[in-house]
Amino acid sequence: MKGRGVRNAVIAGLAVAAPSALAQTEVTVTATPPEAVRLDDRTVYDLAGNLQAKGGGSVADVLTTLPAVSVDPAGKVRVHGAAVTVMIDGKPSAALRGMPLATALQSMPANTIAKIEVITDPGPEFRGDAGIVINLVTRKPRSPAAKAELGAGIGPQGRRSGSAAGSFGVGAWTFSGSADVRDDIRHDLLDIDRTAKNADGSAAGRLVEHRSTFVPYTNTTGTLSVSYAASDHDTVSLSGEGALRHRPRQYRDDLGVYGPDGGLTSRSVTQDRAPQHFDHASLTGDYVRKGVVGGDTLTVKASHEDHETLRDQTDDQLFQVPASGEDIYRQRHTERELIDTVSGDYVLPLPREGQLKLGLEVESDRVQSAYQAGAVGDPGDGGFGATPAARFGLNRTLSAGYANYQRLLGPWLAKGGLRVESMATRFLAGADGMPDSNDLRWLPSLSLGRDLNPESRLTFSYTRRIDRPTTEQLNPLQTIVGATTILGNPGLRPSRTDSVAAGYTYTAAKVTASGTLYARRLTDDIVDYRYTAAPGDTALVSTVENAGSGTSAGLDLAVDFHLGPDWTVGLSSDLSHVRESIPVGGGNYNGALFTHLTKVNLTWTPAEGDCLQLQAQLHGRSLEAGGTRSGYQSVTLSYGHDVTSRLKLIVTANDVFNGVRRVTWIDTPQYRERSELAVPGQIVYLRLTYRLGGDENKAGAAAP
Repeated sequence: MKGRGVRNAVIAGLAVAAPSALAQTEVTVTATPPEAVRLDDRTVYDLAGNLQAKGGGSVADVLTTLPAVSVDPAGKVRVHGAAVTVMIDGKPSAALRGMPLATALQSMPANTIAKIEVITDPGPEFRGDAGIVINLVTRKPRSPAAKAELGAGIGPQGRRSGSAAGSFGVGAWTFSGSADVRDDIRHDLLDIDRTAKNADGSAAGRLVEHRSTFVPYTNTTGTLSVSYAASDHDTVSLSGEGALRHRPRQYRDDLGVYGPDGGLTSRSVTQDRAPQHFDHASLTGDYVRKGVVGGDTLTVKASHEDHETLRDQTDDQLFQVPASGEDIYRQRHTERELIDTVSGDYVLPLPREGQLKLGLEVESDRVQSAYQAGAVGDPGDGGFGATPAARFGLNRTLSAGYANYQRLLGPWLAKGGLRVESMATRFLAGADGMPDSNDLRWLPSLSLGRDLNPESRLTFSYTRRIDRPTTEQLNPLQTIVGATTILGNPGLRPSRTDSVAAGYTYTAAKVTASGTLYARRLTDDIVDYRYTAAPGDTALVSTVENAGSGTSAGLDLAVDFHLGPDWTVGLSSDLSHVRESIPVGGGNYNGALFTHLTKVNLTWTPAEGDCLQLQAQLHGRSLEAGGTRSGYQSVTLSYGHDVTSRLKLIVTANDVFNGVRRVTWIDTPQYRERSELAVPGQIVYLRLTYRLGGDENKAGAAAP
């Protein structure tokens, strides 16, 4: 399958599921139905055959299987070394806000996602929140026929999940909904050996810490939507979403401090109990008008989001030398964030494969948070005594507009766009000395693409993007974890990324290959900044600063082989050189290294109704502030079996060799540190799914 006929067929399919892809006109495919669709600015991965998604995995689990996407053990997501923003159906989503992105992706069920778009050169229609956009395209009703899917899974240590999704139509009305409950566990082991330095570089003291963290969490999410086709051109829809996400963290910390002579000066063993929840609710209304003027599309969206966060940490001293009278220490964070957004997008097809896209967006983001900490005098009342609460609040208002135009210039399809964003920030409390600000940014983009022949295509692009600080990064209220005090920074500015790329794609009967040369320059990069609390002290302060700058350049290669009807092999590697300049405590760190991210995906279909998938990844080293971090590797196996035409069994074995272990080396003028993080992930998970309604003989047709 190749050529414009195939590309147009793929675009027709994307028009239903992913309106953000409508501007793309050139596609290559790797299978039928396509597992991957490569457009000029993005790659679209179809999850219909991804057993990790169907087997009860989270969105974070599925992202690890995609080429060029890096998800580290802490859940941080990067592509081509650049920061990532995650959207749902082309817009920011309540499901991914109000909590750290890593936590949100680990708690979000992947079985609600139909496709994932990795957009390496985002156009002006996307908010300038990061250099790369990952867009999650949700599953939507494809017909008015009633259909549903039920699923249940079980794993070790109390892991379990249950889900239900369905839709039906009545005349011009379409109703759909989903519910998902997940009980899961995350745990890790951290060992730190840190030596503080005097001004002459000699040892001032040593800290040795062993921390084990255990996080059982329960996530309950639900969605409900109704859509009304008022006419052949007009559709109105209303959807609601809610989530209760509870993560009661527990950890045990063994901390020893030694003097310059190596003698023990203090030791403590602390047990922590930290109830946490990240709850949210949202309501979204959409109006879509299509095909009135030459196939144009007008979309208007309005939404309200309400997020509530609680972190309530209590530390018990189980053992301490020298003895202290303060055996119980407590710190409590509460935060509420209200977000109102209105946006509009207009798309007008023009001759010569031309297109005009216009849009605007206005968002109001209001945050109120409080922090209270201190020794608990009476364990019975759990209070803080007379300790006052510290408060922080801000209002941020985003105003944005964009225009994008494309047309054929000879054999080249040219696209040019501009997005203008203004962010007004007003601090309400807890940021003394920080003036109100109004940050205005102009974000241009340009791309060119042409078919060299029916099998191959060449593209060039330039984009400018910014990465705005999150409310969590702006919040200066402290958190103490072990021997580290963590602070936000209300003075952060957006970081900027300028990127250029050249890509080539080749499609033959059984092979699809692509390569992309890219280069990115980072300015005002938001980086972790760690320094000792006092000269010669082994305790650290961790915050964030606009202290980073640097470049990254690389070659992203991917090839898919279709070895007959039973075997598919996918190989990919992102080979890159990274250079960063980051001020660290007491000096300036300049680092550079060559690294890679290599992945292998193997699918074997020995018989109809049976499928075996293997996914292996090998991460190279990475730069850290003041040092480097080792790579790691992991292997995941998945097996799917159709018990009947409606009942499917999926068994997934994550991290088969328990290989997720990373060592970090840091050497600054203030301290030297070696730390090792192990994230045990060797888990076997079993899941059953059952379909109701739809076509008994076509599994894909019955998906809600």
